[in-house]
Amino acid sequence: PFWADLPYTDICKVICNDTLHGLHKAFKDHTAQWNINCVTPFEIDNQVRCLPKTPGFRHFSGGISKISQWSGQEAKDLEHIFLPLLAGVQTPSAIRATRAELDLIHHAGWKTLGEDDLKRMKDFNKIFHDNKNAFLQTPGRGGREQDHFNIPKPHARHHYPENIRWLGAPYNYPTEISEHYQIEVAKKAYKATNRKEYVKQMLLWLSRQEKIYLRGMLLRW
Repeated sequence: PFWADLPYTDICKVICNDTLHGLHKAFKDHTAQWNINCVTPFEIDNQVRCLPKTPGFRHFSGGISKISQWSGQEAKDLEHIFLPLLAGVQTPSAIRATRAELDLIHHAGWKTLGEDDLKRMKDFNKIFHDNKNAFLQTPGRGGREQDHFNIPKPHARHHYPENIRWLGAPYNYPTEISEHYQIEVAKKAYKATNRKEYVKQMLLWLSRQEKIYLRGMLLRW
């Protein structure tokens, strides 16, 4: 990469860690997918369908292997139910690696973190890397093998404790807020147009929404 030979440059310090893409979606894209590849999509989907419906937890009634577009909330919902899916169908090492990553993600979501918490995050990351080679070994059920781990997001987890010491808990700087704002100012505004010269219409709609909001504040005051 272009920055490899730059003096006094540590790219992991330049790029702030982001829990939405660096943890939640990374888990879905990598660790969850590696497990699915090993166990096979058919088996994982059967495991998902067997889970009882529980209040507060999303039930993926159609399975998870065929979902192409995942929202951040869906990725989080997957984390809540994924570990039990591996019981009886995945190797102990792969389960340990998966659990360690889920524990790290859970800790990273806390609003306050101390040195003991950062040490536990390091321990979870070490457990993951000590057991990740299990994903290189397909149990012979038709799954697809993972052949390397040269992936930026799993590597970035090494730097979370240090990053948290500099900037505070990741809860304070997520990209979820700005991405949700995109729904309010872009998607809803576009839906209010007739799809012709929509930029002008979007600006007019947003201006009117702001005036309505300010008028409401005045009336409440």
